[in-house]
Amino acid sequence: MCQRDAILCRKFPHAEGNHGMAEQQTWDIVTGPGITALGIAASRSVESSMPDALIDDPFGAEFLGAVDSPVPFPLRWPAEGEPVSDQHKLSLHTSRFIGVRSRFYDDVILDAVRAGAGQVVLLAAGLDTRAFRLSWPSDVTLYELDQPQVLAFKNDVLRGTRTAPGCRRVAVGTDLREDWVGALTAAGFLPTVPTVWVAEGLLGYLPAAAEEHLLRRIHQLSAVGSRLALDRFADLDRLASDTATLEQLSRRSGIEARSLFNTEPRPHPARWLYPNGWTVREDDDTEVADRYGRDLTDPFTGQATRPWLDTRFLIAELGRG
Repeated sequence: MCQRDAILCRKFPHAEGNHGMAEQQTWDIVTGPGITALGIAASRSVESSMPDALIDDPFGAEFLGAVDSPVPFPLRWPAEGEPVSDQHKLSLHTSRFIGVRSRFYDDVILDAVRAGAGQVVLLAAGLDTRAFRLSWPSDVTLYELDQPQVLAFKNDVLRGTRTAPGCRRVAVGTDLREDWVGALTAAGFLPTVPTVWVAEGLLGYLPAAAEEHLLRRIHQLSAVGSRLALDRFADLDRLASDTATLEQLSRRSGIEARSLFNTEPRPHPARWLYPNGWTVREDDDTEVADRYGRDLTDPFTGQATRPWLDTRFLIAELGRG
């Protein structure tokens, strides 16, 4: 049976730093990382309009219609012969990747709950609507963690759709750069229950120390059989020195990529996960796209460019040690 979603908001002090999320004290849906949440919601809407759609997300237009976005994101694939701006070409190409990424996480989550995971934790959930658009077993609880202002906007819009979540949904307003564990456990999270942890599109914004802190906390809160899914930029050293790519991405997208992404050097997540009892599998974005029959070539130029930057997808599972 569906239960009414709960909203628990708690603010914490914020991390010091000079890159990515560390520069942002708080943000709402049209500032900082919040604007990327709008862009991802728009990309899911575009993907849903495709004949070969990998997901069905009807909520993107609702979110974009409820706010005056500083970036004009497209919400559907253009008709043949319809004029398309350079900015929209970038968004439309990126939506092909977002469709793959969304489906990847959909499948990881559903495979885990079918195998017995009773909890799902979406870290930096943004405008994620999986609680509403996926078919859930009746006994699953899904926790959405993000900035309070982002979750407040999201819940206002979703209430207006009069759509009920398909699982028990708990929205937890907190800051992942600080002590989010207290907020999650206060919301009812049980460390003894196998959990699916989802860090979709998150690590690229975190300082290196915050990423390690996040992995440690996930491990401490995970029962045997828990799973972790994340994506990461493949070559941070190259990205840090490739200012031309980030400048071009910022110019074409209308979003200041250079100040959003954090390019501090850091070890591969597996270097921490393996010694702590996690098995790890990683694939690149092309391999994942191939599994879904999706060509990520730029549909407008035919080039094999990656405006979403070179991405790796990782799945880990905690064994008995």
